[in-house]
Amino acid sequence: MQTNFLLGTLKLTESARLVLKRQPYDLIARHAINEHGAVTAPELKQNIKSMKTLGQIISRYRTNPTDPDSPNVVVVTKESWCETVISVE
Repeated sequence: MQTNFLLGTLKLTESARLVLKRQPYDLIARHAINEHGAVTAPELKQNIKSMKTLGQIISRYRTNPTDPDSPNVVVVTKESWCETVISVE
């Protein structure tokens, strides 16, 4: 696995931990290798720019991929790449 950016310190919010009921290592790995899930077109464009110039990188995944009404897990690497936060929207 190779990444184009640093993840920094990983932080899992309490709400994400409660919804997922597990550590989301698979989602962090997908985020790290630039498979950003269900991001919007502007978010994807910003991700590409951020990987070249240093900036926030965002990924979005369904908590339950088989349920379109399930909440999203959002993985955000902060602008300085010093921290990545996993939360639920």
